Amino acid sequence: MKTFINTAIKHLSNTVSYRSLPSTLLPLILGLSLSLVYPPAFAEKKEPSNGHEMHEEIIGNMPIVEGKLADYVKKVGQRIASNQTDSKETFTFTVIDSPDINAFAIEDGYVYINRGLITYLKSEAQLAAVLAHEVGHVTANHHGRGKRAQIGSTVVSSILAVLTRSRDVGEASALWGASFVSGYGREMELEADELGARYLFQSGYDPQAMIEVISLLKDHERLEKKRAQESGKKAQTYHGLFSTHPRNDKRLREVVSKSGKLPKKLDAEKNITPFRVATEGMLWGKSYKPNKIPENAYQNDNLAFQVYFPKEWSHTTNTNSNPLVVAKNADNNVRMKVTVMARTLDTPDQFIKKQLNIPLIKKAESFIQSRLRGHTGFVPEKNGADQRIAVIYYGRRAYIFRGEIDSGVDEKQANKDILNIIRSFRPISKRSLATQSPKTIHYVKATKNTSFARLVMHLKIGKYGEDELRIINGYYPVGEPKPGEWIKLIR
Repeated sequence: MKTFINTAIKHLSNTVSYRSLPSTLLPLILGLSLSLVYPPAFAEKKEPSNGHEMHEEIIGNMPIVEGKLADYVKKVGQRIASNQTDSKETFTFTVIDSPDINAFAIEDGYVYINRGLITYLKSEAQLAAVLAHEVGHVTANHHGRGKRAQIGSTVVSSILAVLTRSRDVGEASALWGASFVSGYGREMELEADELGARYLFQSGYDPQAMIEVISLLKDHERLEKKRAQESGKKAQTYHGLFSTHPRNDKRLREVVSKSGKLPKKLDAEKNITPFRVATEGMLWGKSYKPNKIPENAYQNDNLAFQVYFPKEWSHTTNTNSNPLVVAKNADNNVRMKVTVMARTLDTPDQFIKKQLNIPLIKKAESFIQSRLRGHTGFVPEKNGADQRIAVIYYGRRAYIFRGEIDSGVDEKQANKDILNIIRSFRPISKRSLATQSPKTIHYVKATKNTSFARLVMHLKIGKYGEDELRIINGYYPVGEPKPGEWIKLIR
């Protein structure tokens, strides 16, 4: 078994950019992936649980929603969890800050739902339906049985797609997992549906909400195919939540119907209104959160560049005057200054000679990093160690790095640190620095003159804005809101 796992890790390492993954996550992904191919005989033996460890990796590497929306989802999720009697599992509900439509669960009662999916829901019952379905996967122990391929592929594809920043990797992983689902994946999903519908009824929600969620997801899938056809690209559809169900799924309707039926009069105050309050103002689409500056890095937004310093170094900055940055090691015996000058038509090596008045440098070498030309070498010193100099051309400016090393210092290590600082210089896209306001969800009451076409003219939400408004309000592909009805807007 150990040889097989090592071979699989080597294969995956050659397939994806594993260097971008946390070291502890790769074995977890492999472990979950391998569970897809084990025959039921292997699954009968209870393996040690790693749900908590995997949860820590997920929340450590995926942006998480906090505040009003997250608290609301946890409240609804715990309502479902407390009203199921099939498991004594402790459940944890997390909202991932992603515009993608997805929800999944892992062992040990960890349930996740993407912010993007919540924006398409219309009621608390629909939110509860999604969570109940995932709770059903956990209580049925689908992660510990042979029939767990669909769940596994969903988690693997979600994590790989996020951590490798590659939609293609996520898609390939999901399709690979789906190839093992044939013949039993649908039965597993139906079991989760049946359990979820029962949990909904026991929690005071109408189980028909599960059918409603499937309908809106199919509408979204229909829109994605329309977009893809018009753009000539492949449609990006979900592989997880309810993906095995057709729109008119007779078996699903049967398991949902037998769970029970609640009076509709409960919907308004106990179902729709709380959901509207909790989702008012929530983000739609990309969040546009400002990029977090890495620890011990200097970023200049005006000049649009970033440079990194060794962990034990400290630095001080001047925004608009030279030197821009002064850095030093912990013992203050190795220092670096970064200054800026107007570049000339000369090459970087000629710039050092003519503009910096340094006629000779030793061990000189030209280099290119991030498509920027540079030149570096050592300035001979009569007393003490030679000092490293470097010039990098970026835009209309020349960035000068001067490394100073005191006598008696380990020159090899000092020069390594200085060279690493120089090599860390990177341009930053002006576009990535620009402040962009995200769109948010808001509710208004429709009037007799309200139509989705008129709303789109004022909201300016793109080519498919009317389609999006119709889907999130339950009117896709046709229909208009009724006077007095609460409707969602994107603005």
